[in-house]
Parts: sequence; structure tokens; C-alpha cells
Amino acid sequence: MDKLSTCQASAITLNQLKVGDKAVVSAVSSQNSQHDSSLTDISRRLKELGFVQGEELTILHKGYFGGEPIAVRIGQSTFALRNFEAALISVTTLGQH
Repeated sequence: MDKLSTCQASAITLNQLKVGDKAVVSAVSSQNSQHDSSLTDISRRLKELGFVQGEELTILHKGYFGGEPIAVRIGQSTFALRNFEAALISVTTLGQH
């Protein structure tokens, strides 16, 4: 139970991570998708790119103005995400070593 509560406490969205942070994808949200079909399309596309539960990722770079785009390495691929796309991805941060 202790480990579960620790994981839940450290669950945040990808756009909140800093450069160099490592995390594991816990979910891709399509909240309010019944009102906005474009969110459903974006969520589906993120999953197709590999942002699925259990995948480890690293934040490589954030843009200078507004922190956008966010360069993310997941698996062997690197993607540039906008802040609103990154906000759809829930992650659990990995402990610092």
C-alpha cells in the first residue's frame, strides 16, 4: 500500500516535468472528449506514437519562450510536443539516482 500511495502522489502531467527528468507514462487523457473530438484525435495519435501506459520517457529540451515545444524521448524516438498535448499525458516520475 505504501508504494501505491507514493506513486499516486508523484503522478503529474508531462508538461510539468523539467529538462532531464525521467518518468513512466501512466495514462493518456481525452477529458471532455465528448465536447471536443479533436482531443480524442490527439489522444489517439499520442498513443499511436508510443505514449502508452508503462513506457519510460525523458525530457530532452524545452523551448525558450513559454517552454514550447517540449522534446521528449520515448523508446528510440524523439518527439516535439506542444504544451497542451503534453498536458494530456499523465506520468509517474522516476526517483533520482
